[in-house]
Amino acid sequence: MLSRPHSSTNIQIVLSNTPEQKPKETSDVRFERIKEFLQASNFSDNTKKSYRKELEQFITQVERTWHTVTPRDVSRYKDWLKLCRNTKDKPLSVSSINQALTAIKSFYKWFQLSGYLELTTPLPTAAIKFEKLGLPLPRNLSKDQMNDMAMALAFDSDDPISRRDRALLAVLIHGLRAEDISQLNLENWDGERLSFCRKKTKEDARVPIRPSSRAAIAEYLDYRRLEQREALEPSSPLFLSHNRRAPGRRLGYQGIYHFVRFRLGQAIGVAPDSSDHLTPHRFRHTYACELLELGVDSLLARSLTGQSEKVFERYAKGVRLSSAEAAFLKAIGDN
Repeated sequence: MLSRPHSSTNIQIVLSNTPEQKPKETSDVRFERIKEFLQASNFSDNTKKSYRKELEQFITQVERTWHTVTPRDVSRYKDWLKLCRNTKDKPLSVSSINQALTAIKSFYKWFQLSGYLELTTPLPTAAIKFEKLGLPLPRNLSKDQMNDMAMALAFDSDDPISRRDRALLAVLIHGLRAEDISQLNLENWDGERLSFCRKKTKEDARVPIRPSSRAAIAEYLDYRRLEQREALEPSSPLFLSHNRRAPGRRLGYQGIYHFVRFRLGQAIGVAPDSSDHLTPHRFRHTYACELLELGVDSLLARSLTGQSEKVFERYAKGVRLSSAEAAFLKAIGDN
């Protein structure tokens, strides 16, 4: 939740004078439009949650209806964001500011295409530019960290949770989003690959699984079938929850997140309450970099990760920098 800038630097969003006219919306309808926009979108659940927060904050701060927002209002709101501080009392990052602007721009495109604004009416967001953001480096895990996690789980007991966790890690290291893993059923697994529809992009995916990971998945499913006498059906969840409130049900996104943050974070010495705690997305970074290091063509690698060329470039940049450093050290004899 954002805090307002300190009073000495607070920006007051000034409402410009407009000709007298009856507003086309009431204040309550402003939030109904947000709801309508999100329902009409194909955004992921996390994106919808983020956009809802950004749009509600924007329209509350400018104190206007969607029809009467001006380019000056949006510009002043952007300036206001630059003076806001996050929950750790630090200025908002460039990416956070751009995320807010993206939500507003996306909303107004939909608002116009849905007939709420004439197609010839300039959008109040048209002239608003994003903050410049350099290409971030990937936050991939090291080989030692990956080995430490695997070893920590290998020495766990052979109870149902431990078997599940080993199989879950076996899938995570292949770069799937946590929200996609939570939706996997047995019908998505043929013993060699996972075939599913990516929830975020609605695109079909087919991800081959390495032999050691296949073995972990097979061991987990055999245990459920032979030891727990579970009647496995094509529609059965690939991963089960062992939460006391929902035993035997599908392992959800929060369960996967908790496993990574606490169990795997502990294995590599990353505190769950640290600002850099371990998240499932770090495995996507690691998998993408691994593909490039193995020499997989970037187009083929993107087919496996389901990422755009622009997003994937950050991984290529990270691998290039690592390769350049290794080449330099080899050239000076420092191996």
